[in-house]
Amino acid sequence: MTILITPFSKKGDKLVVPLVSADQLAKTTEAAQKDAEAQNGNIVYFNTRARRVSNSTIFGLLFAALLIVSIGIISGFYLQQQYLQLPRFKSKVRISAQGLHISDSLYERTSNDELQEALEIDLVNKIEKIDVPDFSDGRNGRFIHDFNTNTTGIIDTSARRCFVMPLNRVNVLPPKSFFDLMNKMWDGYYKVDTQVVKETMHVVLPPIKDTQSIGNYITKECEDMPIYKLEKSVGRVVKRSAELNAEAKFAQFSGNGITEIDIINFSDVENYEKNLH
Repeated sequence: MTILITPFSKKGDKLVVPLVSADQLAKTTEAAQKDAEAQNGNIVYFNTRARRVSNSTIFGLLFAALLIVSIGIISGFYLQQQYLQLPRFKSKVRISAQGLHISDSLYERTSNDELQEALEIDLVNKIEKIDVPDFSDGRNGRFIHDFNTNTTGIIDTSARRCFVMPLNRVNVLPPKSFFDLMNKMWDGYYKVDTQVVKETMHVVLPPIKDTQSIGNYITKECEDMPIYKLEKSVGRVVKRSAELNAEAKFAQFSGNGITEIDIINFSDVENYEKNLH
């Protein structure tokens, strides 16, 4: 029989037996990590937290993107208007039976049969403005054709008054057609039509107050001027054109012949304005 003898410890003594050493613990942890990587694939441990993108940064990026897109759209529209559509055409011309002539000045008359004009054709807004600064057989005037409201305005530049009438689309070509015709006449493809087309009109008194029907463009051009309505003279006693006072005539070339506006009661307008003062 074997007898095991265990030594007795003294009262109060503590028996401390370390289960695992520090080196063994580190090795065990490292081995466990390697086993986990082998089973689950590569595992990447980040020592720091990922930063969140602030709301102000997001809004800033969105604003920058919208700004770039807006600049691109505006630039594209500007280039289209500037180079593709040729939005505005300006020129000074002399029109006679001999043809169309481009001129830098409209005050060097070479013939009494010559009509001189300063043209401005707005293809985008569909507006034509024709200045006739020297009309030997009538008054100096400025014609404004608004194809949006189908209205023609005539500014009596000497007396600072305006007349408005319905737009005659037969004699007045639309801006695009007028522009093309001017180029073709200048290139010699078409001859200038100098046939005179006369329209006999009379003035309706007093001046109009409601300008809504004539549009903003003509209203702005006639600002601070009385605006009189012109109507075709029907059933009235009309003098022959040769007997009409030259002060009662306005003329223009707008594509289809030379249009002459004869106002048969022009003196009524002058008398009306004299009585106001």
